Amino acid sequence: MLLYAAQGAPEGLLYIAIPAWFAAQGVSAEAIGGYVAIILLPWSFKLFNGVLMDRFTWLPMGRKRPWLIIAQLLLVSSLIWFSVLTSPTESLYWFAAAGFAVNFAGAFQDVAIDGMAIDILDEEERASANGLMWGGKTLGTAGFAFVGGRLIGEEGHVMAALVTAFFVAVVMLLPILLRERAGEKLLPWTRGEAAPAARERQLRQWWPLVRNVIGAMRKPASLTLAAGILLAFTAYGLKTAFSPALAVQQLGWERELFTNRDALADMTGGLFGIFVSGWLADKVGPMKALGGALAGMALINGLAVWQWSSPDFYFAYLLVYSVLFVLMSVCTYAIAMGQSRGSVAATQFSIFMALLNLGTSFGASRLELVRGLGGYEAAFMACACLSLAATGFYALSVSLDRASGSSGALGDEEMRL
Repeated sequence: MLLYAAQGAPEGLLYIAIPAWFAAQGVSAEAIGGYVAIILLPWSFKLFNGVLMDRFTWLPMGRKRPWLIIAQLLLVSSLIWFSVLTSPTESLYWFAAAGFAVNFAGAFQDVAIDGMAIDILDEEERASANGLMWGGKTLGTAGFAFVGGRLIGEEGHVMAALVTAFFVAVVMLLPILLRERAGEKLLPWTRGEAAPAARERQLRQWWPLVRNVIGAMRKPASLTLAAGILLAFTAYGLKTAFSPALAVQQLGWERELFTNRDALADMTGGLFGIFVSGWLADKVGPMKALGGALAGMALINGLAVWQWSSPDFYFAYLLVYSVLFVLMSVCTYAIAMGQSRGSVAATQFSIFMALLNLGTSFGASRLELVRGLGGYEAAFMACACLSLAATGFYALSVSLDRASGSSGALGDEEMRL
């Protein structure tokens, strides 16, 4: 949970507090969208991260722990780099480059944590552990969106980035001081050896993995699911890009007010994800819950075409959108898990998650094009249309998967996972 909180903390700073600061400094919505698109790109490489970690590691210190320590060192270093940059109006590209580095390290950390959890948690522990991990990331993101926003206002972005780096460095003590498995080395110069379980699971050859993954992803159900994920998360990336500039520059919200309200929305969505989303999706079925979430997102974006200029409506929009987005995400994970089977299940699931992040980055990068077609009204309409189109691809994918003789339905514990 603490490792996920350390992963969420930079996201709260980079995705919420910093874009709001940019908007307050007069940076255009299109430039902010470009910044968001660039810093999100490393999350699209998670598949390669996972394969690299599975193939290479130093087993005496564990399968994933060496990668986790390296990732956190890079995360702290890149946050310190972010802190030394000057005004965004003069060096926005450097802010984007430093943000890319932060997320590059964060993506490696994410894959390492997930891989470690899969390796060392017992079956009956996974649901509760993943609930805590989701909660930890939510608290980290929302907390540092709030703290980062306050620090930027009072001390500047330098202090906000350094405080975030300090928090990550403190959490880094956990993987440094705790072994992955009994008998392994705590540090390179201490006594210990590779655990038998780690040796058994270590990947030794590339080609069988690549061949089986290609075969799994060529299935019609997988291809249509990939299309649905790309469309749904392109809409989310577009919304993420325009939100800070719309609130600060168009609605006249103070920078700190936007960060506080966005953090509250994230917190609301996160708590909904922990306590409600798994139960709800299991109760009505993943596809029905997903269809409801996407329909709700299409509806609220459609209403925003005419109502976005109302500050009260936009605050309600942030809260409702966050809850619907969490439900959509949880159901997407569940359907993707259900369609990821066999010896390459983990790698196939990583591909779906990489597409999710690629769609988010692509959506953020298209803000200038969409706004050029008709301002913020066109942006909201594009989000609504993308959500509706994604619903069709998701439904087709589930139908094709069932026709192949497999069921993608998951139980309540798996849904929460």
